[in-house]
Amino acid sequence: MTIMNINSFKLAAAGVLAFTAFTGLLAPATASAALVTGNATISIDNAAFSTATGGWTVDNFFDASFNTTAITGSLAGGSSSTTNMLFPVNTNAATVSYPGNRTLQATTMDSGNTAAGQIGLSGALTMTGALGDLFPYDFKLAKFGGVWNLVTFDTSFQNTTFLQLANAVESVDGSGQLSLSGDLIFGGGMSPTTASSIFGLTWSSFLGVQIANQNLVVGHLSLTPAAVPVPAAAWMFGSGLLGLLGVSRGKSKAAA
Repeated sequence: MTIMNINSFKLAAAGVLAFTAFTGLLAPATASAALVTGNATISIDNAAFSTATGGWTVDNFFDASFNTTAITGSLAGGSSSTTNMLFPVNTNAATVSYPGNRTLQATTMDSGNTAAGQIGLSGALTMTGALGDLFPYDFKLAKFGGVWNLVTFDTSFQNTTFLQLANAVESVDGSGQLSLSGDLIFGGGMSPTTASSIFGLTWSSFLGVQIANQNLVVGHLSLTPAAVPVPAAAWMFGSGLLGLLGVSRGKSKAAA
């Protein structure tokens, strides 16, 4: 092996070690816990939903483009499909109020501590039943007494548990991002594991869901994190290292 080859080998080895050390320094920053990001996907089984509530069904889904729009029974433009409805996680750190009784719920939950804070979600639903139309909207996910709740907000009732997650599975990936999935049930009324309105109601108690139906699975929710980009510095360092190794290899061949 020539002196040039030996030096090239040393340079390559040093470069690999440097890159490993550099990415190791980056890893704690990206893998540490962070505010929850991503999208929640919700599916409602209207047959089960109707059974649980004595005839109520979810009729329309309005996506994030309707965040500042007052939701009414006559509002056009929604989707009648209740399968795989997309509720993006809000990125605002404080709740924002809009006309028409709408709010954009804040996301304050750290992926490493799901017992505190909340996950704001964009999207709205309309329901039809014996009393006419109802409008669950301005959702957030939060834990009450260790139980995940899908909570609505409006200025009249304020925070009210719409549905709860049963068989919930949560995990944090290598980038420090939360994944969550579970079956949706109505659960019961006011308790340490629900968010009850200022009138002491949950959607379950308001709709008169019977005890026998409180644990009936009426849908499913899954939360998937947003992709975490590799820091630009890592790309620049890696590209520069590869270029340097390429030049070194060329010199090595020329000297052979």
